[in-house]
Amino acid sequence: MKVLFLLNDAFGVGGTIKTTFNLGAALAARGHDIEVLSTVRRRDVPQMAVDPAIRIMSLTESRPAHPEYDQDASGRGKPARVYPRSDFRSSDYDRYVEERYRRYLRGTEADVVIATRPGLIAYVSRFAPRHLVRIGQEHLVRDQHRKALRELMPRHIRELDAFVTVSARDAEDYRQHLRLRRTRLLHIPNGIPAPGIPPSHGRAKLVVAAGRLVASKRYDVLIKAFEKVVAERPDWQLRIYGDGKEAPALRKLVLELGLHNHVRMPGRYTPIEPEWAKGAIAAVASDREPFGMTLVEAMRCGVPVVSTDAPHGPGEILKHGEDGLLTPVGDPDAMGDALLQLINDDELRRRMATAALANSERYDPAPIAEQYETLFHELSDKRKPWLRRKPLSALGPTRSVTQPTLDWDGTTPLPADVEWHHVKPGHFLLKRDKNPLLAGNRDTRHLLDGPIGQRIQLPYRTPTGELGVKVWDQPVYAEVGDVDADTDGIHLTGHLHGAHYDNPVLEARHDDIVRELPVTTDGPAFRVTIPGLAPGTWSLWLRYATTADPVRLGRFRDDIVDKRVAFLFPSAATGDVKLQPGYTESNEFEIRATP
Repeated sequence: MKVLFLLNDAFGVGGTIKTTFNLGAALAARGHDIEVLSTVRRRDVPQMAVDPAIRIMSLTESRPAHPEYDQDASGRGKPARVYPRSDFRSSDYDRYVEERYRRYLRGTEADVVIATRPGLIAYVSRFAPRHLVRIGQEHLVRDQHRKALRELMPRHIRELDAFVTVSARDAEDYRQHLRLRRTRLLHIPNGIPAPGIPPSHGRAKLVVAAGRLVASKRYDVLIKAFEKVVAERPDWQLRIYGDGKEAPALRKLVLELGLHNHVRMPGRYTPIEPEWAKGAIAAVASDREPFGMTLVEAMRCGVPVVSTDAPHGPGEILKHGEDGLLTPVGDPDAMGDALLQLINDDELRRRMATAALANSERYDPAPIAEQYETLFHELSDKRKPWLRRKPLSALGPTRSVTQPTLDWDGTTPLPADVEWHHVKPGHFLLKRDKNPLLAGNRDTRHLLDGPIGQRIQLPYRTPTGELGVKVWDQPVYAEVGDVDADTDGIHLTGHLHGAHYDNPVLEARHDDIVRELPVTTDGPAFRVTIPGLAPGTWSLWLRYATTADPVRLGRFRDDIVDKRVAFLFPSAATGDVKLQPGYTESNEFEIRATP
């Protein structure tokens, strides 16, 4: 069968996009023809990995400067007639988009069409011919929608052949509020593929969380819970991957609680599986989890999960005490206790990790796709032939479905036909036949404990989805550790790699000014205080020996690509000057002094 998925934005990052790609790939593996139609196209390459068997098309181009942007299109800017205004994505839909959807669905050659959000369900109910198998998916929960949308959607759902939720509890909720005659209401969970990397070894003292930084995810609860963890186990760290409108408030909270040396916020990362596999524990603090994709992703990487018992997914996914722990919603104290329970019991953590890996296999996409396939066949019986109309031409397909992808950890030998192309100091793109390769999995867990040797190769994903590599190759590194601030200035700890101390001194440099500051050492570790500085941006250099050339302070020997985003630092006020520490694009340490 030909299956058409409707997405608002296939080029973004999110659970709906990822599950659509996962299901599409699994259906393609079973012999189906899969197309994803994205309402908008805001970039050239999807940010999430796409199976080459999936064809991604776009209905509209959103960039005014793009050659395919239709500036004079009829209906642009006029309110849509069918798309519900109460759907929070309604700003992407006007009469121009609506007319294109009407024409596209009337002329599609698909056998099955699957709408992934309420407004698109409305389009399927109004525009998709009845010879198609018409399916709507609920990727949230009923109560998450605005009241106006909850009141409107039943009329559209009743026009579908099937309506699928991702949790049994949400299906029951809909069942209690909908009177359906012909529409089948059922739940099918999301499918999460095996990550394609080894499971977590569980040795890293690291708690990992990931997702959109929005209010309902309650990362504030997790951060407050981790304050309790740090009080007892300061050797552990928390990483929160993702971005969103709550990021500034969360970063501020980390600083207010003095957790800046224990919490990292690296931003959005895709694919996320290698980051889950670095952790010993995964954490989810949401108020609501319609399904709980992050739970399953972590479990598939062999990581036990501490999660709130949020409606509806976590309680259906986790087996409390077996592969994870459930805590009350909105209770940082209880979450902190649960984290410490796993942190302080190595055997319990290993046992839960083994169970998480085994139990998560039930979410493999293959049996999920089989459930959908059965549904397609059951619903397609007794369909009448249809005289197809001339199809509307869409934009695409995107080049990402044919551009090759490379998984690379920075250490294993590269294929013989892969070439290094220098793009700027310390940065390279990996190419094949002069064509950039897309970035796949970058499993850099070996860098958590620091690399062996002087050459460091850190693969990363460029903004356009291609595989880049940051390279450092120097005999001596002065690595910054913890950073603190008070009225005396900025206090640094660090570690010297590749050399020994002999009357070390720190040099703070700005233009032609050089200030020398005393350094305290303990084995390879060093400590220094930077007091008030004149206004300007100061680089820091460690002259570790009297006759040695100084080396620039920075953070090079770990797995985090962009320290500017991930690391949070407090500022110091010394006299009339504010000192703000931070990292450069090259991960070198600097201090900005402002009046």
